[in-house]
Amino acid sequence: MQISWSLGDWLPVLHRLPHKPDLTGKGQVAITIDDGPNPDTTPAILDLLAQHQGQATFFLSGWRLDQHADLVARIVAEGHGVYAHGWDHVRLDKVPSQQVRTDMERCEAVLARFRPTPFPYLIRLPKNGGYRNARVHRILRAWQPGCQFVHWSHGTEDHMISPHVAVPADIERLSRDHIDHLLARTDLNGGIVLMHDQPLNDRPGAEHKAPVTIAVIRLLLEGLTARGWKSVPVIPKGHQPWWTRFMMV
Repeated sequence: MQISWSLGDWLPVLHRLPHKPDLTGKGQVAITIDDGPNPDTTPAILDLLAQHQGQATFFLSGWRLDQHADLVARIVAEGHGVYAHGWDHVRLDKVPSQQVRTDMERCEAVLARFRPTPFPYLIRLPKNGGYRNARVHRILRAWQPGCQFVHWSHGTEDHMISPHVAVPADIERLSRDHIDHLLARTDLNGGIVLMHDQPLNDRPGAEHKAPVTIAVIRLLLEGLTARGWKSVPVIPKGHQPWWTRFMMV
């Protein structure tokens, strides 16, 4: 177990949904989707979520959302959570302090055209950079008082699939292998699941990212529906225990 200390700077961090899992058989997970929007994948993601009566939480990249305002409007209109994921998808713990704030402000300024700025504000930074960096936490607290980091308990590992696709048939097989493994987890109920809308990385197989993204969320939603489970939005924590401002586990 990793423990990180600060002088009272840590913001709340969510690894799982803050309420207790539903033990009646009607499980819940929160699907969180980074890096979008993209015109060749986001509409399909939204169609699948609507088909399965699910909701997701989107952390959108500024340089992409600025080009696809229609997709932002649709995500908001369909009731999903929408938050800034920075502007250029760089690690914000590796840049000057002012750039951290400017990147987030610039992205949120675009999003604020489509919905009121949420409170508490949910944070996930590109590549999760700054998650255990007290300086970044201080900057974000000053920008959005009451904001909370959204980590995750489970990942679809979708960003690892495309480099291993040799032929189109591999997309379904590899995606199913990853999702079957995820669905077999005994701690999935109440979890926060990380996936990407065509991940912003430089791994091989870029031409397969779009079909992999769609296959992964389709298989995940089908699996949840078959169980009678739902995908729900991430809900902020309530009161932050005082000690968690000093110690992050």
